[in-house]
Amino acid sequence: MKIRFASCALALLVLANAVGAAPLVSYFPKKDLGLFLAAKFDLASIRSSFGPRRSPTLRTFADFGMKPSKATEDALVFETPGEWLYELKIAARRDVNGDGIEDLEVCFIDQAVIPPQKERVQK
Repeated sequence: MKIRFASCALALLVLANAVGAAPLVSYFPKKDLGLFLAAKFDLASIRSSFGPRRSPTLRTFADFGMKPSKATEDALVFETPGEWLYELKIAARRDVNGDGIEDLEVCFIDQAVIPPQKERVQK
């Protein structure tokens, strides 16, 4: 049995606020965006299974001591075997709110992984 929660509506990462910026400004790296998200993505900005465990000092994957099992330019995966799978997929890099600053649209997948039960041995 798998329990899966995906929050794909729109999670915005905006690292600054500028008004009237003509050219698109970006505060995101051109390379290793997945690793950047591992360190900076604010888990308090979305609903997830982290909620009950989170405190004001635990806001990012790095704060929880988690290292990605896979990091690419458009995805980030954290696996804890037999427990949880977390994935961030970058859907788009663009100026969503029209403020001249690049935003990221991300899809966050939060999936419980329930290991198969051992078969009962009959006597």
